[in-house]
Amino acid sequence: MIIQCLAFEPYRFTLTSPLQTARGEIACREGFVISIGDRQGLVGYGEATPLDGLAMEPLGMTRECLANAQRSLVNMQISSLADIENLLSEYEPYPAARHGLELALVDLYAKQQGLTLPPLIIKHFGGVIHLPKVNAVIGAIAPQLAVIKAQGQIQTGYRCLKIKVGSDDFATDWQRVAAVRSQVGNDIQIRIDANQAWTEAAAIANLNKLAPLDIEYVEQPVPFDDLAAMARLRRSQPIAIAADESVNHLAQLQQIINRQAADIVILKPMVLGGILTTHRAAIIALDAGLDVVITTTLDGAIACQGAMDLASTLPITRACGLSTLHLAR
Repeated sequence: MIIQCLAFEPYRFTLTSPLQTARGEIACREGFVISIGDRQGLVGYGEATPLDGLAMEPLGMTRECLANAQRSLVNMQISSLADIENLLSEYEPYPAARHGLELALVDLYAKQQGLTLPPLIIKHFGGVIHLPKVNAVIGAIAPQLAVIKAQGQIQTGYRCLKIKVGSDDFATDWQRVAAVRSQVGNDIQIRIDANQAWTEAAAIANLNKLAPLDIEYVEQPVPFDDLAAMARLRRSQPIAIAADESVNHLAQLQQIINRQAADIVILKPMVLGGILTTHRAAIIALDAGLDVVITTTLDGAIACQGAMDLASTLPITRACGLSTLHLAR
């Protein structure tokens, strides 16, 4: 196929209620919807939505990258997924822009073959399509509000809850998790996300206090670049460790594997620069004996669907963070 045209439009959505995290409040998301057409009139769609604090380029740089692609990619020919990756090699330092361009090109390539994304991925990489489990998210809110939200999410059908922790007051964090656990019972999985908020000493103390609440795992309890501390945490307390902000590219993933710094890796296509790189990262992690969870960065509908399509092709069993669209309005 030959690229005929490339366009991108800005968009913005506000969350139904701000999501409170250890890094601060997330109240809205901004990005770009990308459309790429071929000479047969088919159009593929992508999304580039950078998020501060996750090793992505700022929004203005995303716009510059897409404007550059608008000039450089038109009339280029694509005959394979490898061609797409080669065409986008210059955008490696700009993962949100690269994600949006790649998703649009892969979507267009799939349509050219009369396929959707999951069967295209299976065709090229193998595997079996399945429906991934998903988790719901509860922010760092008051314990009584967390209980109300958890009960509503369980009534909707969720069986796994991710609760944000890492506030300045660990006693409130503990109360939030304990209150939810006491109300939802032991059949519901609870995982927690500290967003790098703790020191190693605080993480050991806090996780030992949380362990009796039957926590599935903790995401990124310490700063992303302290893999030695993460490795020690795996040995010094009973809750499984998940690397999130520590996994921004394949080299970092390999460091985590080499240093045995995590039990689980959280892979975000927007952070890693696309679903093809994320698929490669997932296979590397699974082959190394790590569990994998695919999540979004509170993206819009196009990126969320791309992440869901990817997760549906991977042999992963843990619930994924793919149910964030209901947070938008």
